[in-house]
Amino acid sequence: MSMSPPPSRLQSRAYSELRRLIVSGEFPPGTFLSERQLALQLEMSKTPVHVALERLESEGFVTISAQQGIVVRGMSVEDIVDHYELREAIEAWVVRRLAGKLSPGQERQLQDNLKEQRAALKEDDLSRLVQLDEQMHFMLGSFLQNREIMSTMERLRDKIHQVIVRVTDSDRSRPADSVSEHARIIKAILAGEGAQAADLMVEHLEAGKRRILNPERFAR
Repeated sequence: MSMSPPPSRLQSRAYSELRRLIVSGEFPPGTFLSERQLALQLEMSKTPVHVALERLESEGFVTISAQQGIVVRGMSVEDIVDHYELREAIEAWVVRRLAGKLSPGQERQLQDNLKEQRAALKEDDLSRLVQLDEQMHFMLGSFLQNREIMSTMERLRDKIHQVIVRVTDSDRSRPADSVSEHARIIKAILAGEGAQAADLMVEHLEAGKRRILNPERFAR
C-alpha cells in the first residue's frame, strides 16, 4: 500500500501549480478562485491549497477577503512602479560592477544570448524572445555571484515575466527596441564602461515601465 506524500510536499506542489496558472495567464487578473474547485482540479485536499493560497497572497498574486473571497490580483500602478524601482537599483548596480570584469566564457554567454534574441526577433518568435530577455537579466545577476541579489531576482522572477509580457503586448514595436537596448548595455559592459552600462540599464527599464503605464502613447 503506497503512502500519501507528506503535507509539505503537497503544499509545495499546490503552490507551484497555482503560481504557474496565474503567471501563465490561465487564471487572469480578476478571476475568482474556489478552494474546493482548486482542490478537485489538483486532486488533493483543501488544506494544502489553503496554505498555498495564503503564500500567494503574501507575494501579491491573489487577494483573500471575507467579502469577495479569493481573487487573482493584477499588478497595480503602484506594484509596477515599485517593481521597476527595485530592478533599476539592483540591475544598474550589477552592470556597473561587472563592466570590464567578465571572463571570456561569460562574455561568450552574453553574446550568444544576444545572437539568439536577434534570431527570435527576425522570426517574430515573441515567446522565445521573452524567455531570452529574462535569461539575459538573470545571467547578469548570476555573474556577480551575490547570493542576496540572486535571491531577490528569483523572488521577482514571475513578476519580471509578467512585466515583460505586458510590455510586449502594449507595444509591438518594443521587442526590436529592447534588443537594441540590450546590445548597447552588453557593449558597454564588455568595454568596461560601468557608468554608461548603468545609465543604459536604467533607460532600458524606464522605457518598459512607460509603455505599461501609458500604453496609449505607444500604440501603433
